[in-house]
Amino acid sequence: MDKPAPDRPAGAADAGEPACLLHLVCDACGYLDPARGAAPCTRCGTPFPAGPGSSS
Repeated sequence: MDKPAPDRPAGAADAGEPACLLHLVCDACGYLDPARGAAPCTRCGTPFPAGPGSSS
């Protein structure tokens, strides 16, 4: 019988986008905006609410 290959340890090379991108979705128009947090929504102009770690 064949043995399954062992799992590779997770490392920096395995890092990718987070599983949940909900924090990047504009509440007003639903646009997935990668600039969220840095500026208002690039689609509709709605300001994003201040989140943890913001300087407001």
